[in-house]
Amino acid sequence: MSSYELNRAIHHIYIDRDSTMRFRAGDTSVLEGYGLDDAERKALAEKDFPRLWALDVHPVLLFHLSAVLYPREWYLKEVVPAIQGVPNRWYDYYSTAQDAAQR
Repeated sequence: MSSYELNRAIHHIYIDRDSTMRFRAGDTSVLEGYGLDDAERKALAEKDFPRLWALDVHPVLLFHLSAVLYPREWYLKEVVPAIQGVPNRWYDYYSTAQDAAQR
């Protein structure tokens, strides 16, 4: 697994309008050329945001991807509750010791 490649693929999907529109329509060929393993490819193709979170997608990239695919409220309603307590190295990296103690 390459967290870098997964994050890079997501970044490309949301910054390139053509890729966004194709991916939104279900065209997963936009994932070609990235060193994704089967689990990463599946999670991304299925738009499984909790799984992507668990695969250490950077929180900002995950939010931006959701913003180009769904209404913003969708992320708050569907994703945020599903990722509570799921480890993510980036989220944990930005947390303070006090945050960690409260979890």
